[in-house]
Amino acid sequence: MRLARGMGQARILASGVMINWTAYIVAVVVYFFLSPFVVHQLGNTSYGVWVLANSSIAYMALLDLGLRGAVTHFVAKHQARGEDLESSRAASVALGFRILVSLVVATAAVVLAARATRIFRIPPEMQGAAQWSIATTGFQLCFSLIVGVFAGVLTAMQRFDLASGLAIAQTLIGAAGTIWVLRAGHGIVLLAAMQLTVVLMLGTATIVLCFRVYRGLRVSFRLIDRRILRDLCRYSFYLFVIGVSGQIIYYTDNLIVGAFLSAEVVTFYAIGGKLVEFLGQVAASLAQTVMPFASRLGAQGREDQLRRLLLQGTRAALLVSLPFAATLFFRGPTFIGLWMGPQYAQTSGRILQILLLATVAQAGNRVAGNIVFGVGKHKPFACWQTCEAMANLLLSIYLVRRIGVEGVAWGTVLPSLLSQLLIWPRYVSKLLNVAIQSYFWEGWIRPSLAMIPFCIGCIWVERHWAATDLVHFFIQIATLLPLVALGIILCFWKEINYEWQSRGSLRCLGSA
Repeated sequence: MRLARGMGQARILASGVMINWTAYIVAVVVYFFLSPFVVHQLGNTSYGVWVLANSSIAYMALLDLGLRGAVTHFVAKHQARGEDLESSRAASVALGFRILVSLVVATAAVVLAARATRIFRIPPEMQGAAQWSIATTGFQLCFSLIVGVFAGVLTAMQRFDLASGLAIAQTLIGAAGTIWVLRAGHGIVLLAAMQLTVVLMLGTATIVLCFRVYRGLRVSFRLIDRRILRDLCRYSFYLFVIGVSGQIIYYTDNLIVGAFLSAEVVTFYAIGGKLVEFLGQVAASLAQTVMPFASRLGAQGREDQLRRLLLQGTRAALLVSLPFAATLFFRGPTFIGLWMGPQYAQTSGRILQILLLATVAQAGNRVAGNIVFGVGKHKPFACWQTCEAMANLLLSIYLVRRIGVEGVAWGTVLPSLLSQLLIWPRYVSKLLNVAIQSYFWEGWIRPSLAMIPFCIGCIWVERHWAATDLVHFFIQIATLLPLVALGIILCFWKEINYEWQSRGSLRCLGSA
């Protein structure tokens, strides 16, 4: 019975990973084709202003207060125990908070829009458009915060198909709307209004689907309970601190570039930064499915399964992420030059290479982070990531004045490496009672060794086989991909052989 249940959970987890990967692939493909169009239609300055508007409002997402993660955690735990009333109370408390927060966000967005021209170096002809874009994007965030409660319930119910389907729909509809707006000759104001419309449509669909999936869910202000409020606040407070520090770490760069250099330089930084962001989502798409499973396993006291989830999940996240990271590190400037234009190759490519150093380390800790959130042991993480955020901000400001735009990237990378390589592994190993040597060897080092043949191939191709266009570039990468399989077979032959033998035994049992 236990084996059958474990296999069932493994199938759900694998299915969730594949569904999330589908959404991720759609987002990457759309961004790949859409970004050059948007940049060239808007121009460097207008696109830089657009990035600043979105980055500014992204800070207000901190007012989420960690409630979406708290909703996922508590609903997953209570639903597993059949406690529908407790799940309803958790969702009702979170929704009440989110409505109040949305009112604060709307007010803050208007104030920020009015003062944006004093904070950033925006050309006079773009100031009005920047203000309207910031305000409209703020209203978009207001509705997204409310919808996030219901999206958290869908995740807790392991309905990754619906959550990812809605994300895919938003990506495709938003892309079509962007093309229509810019081809019609409109600018960033109508672009922001179009995105707000899409969010309203799909947010409404999320709410409807949530109640259809979880029939026992009831959302009412009458269900707000002080005990639930206290538990949610205790859990979500540290998620909020993590969100604040994460926002500083991951979204401050564009603002520092805009404040100390110019809106035009933001475009060069954003191109490299966006590629790194998508790389981070490679591991995140796998790790996001882990949190509700970790909550259930933690509630059931199944620590052995949590340890297995940590080691195998970390290994899988790196095996998936490292081929992309190696390609971008060794061939990033070439790719950007062929994709966006040769004028972006060196500056954006160098930014990409610097940021990749921290992103690979973060990929190795994605699964560990979601397990920590799932079992509710994230308080120490909140403390040390706050220190990392402060170091990031101060170092980036110091270095941008000394070495320019690359200094912002180094200011982000150096504190992150310290946290990801030294602090995180020690904490999660102690928490789950895993030997740190075993964790590094099984989760980190062996996947890295498996990538050596592919890395050597990328270096050789970059030096001796110049790509003339993007089609040629992707043909080269496809030619090198068998080296990834070769490295995995060499480093994980025992595991692969065992899996084949296990499947053969299952087929024999089934036929018997």
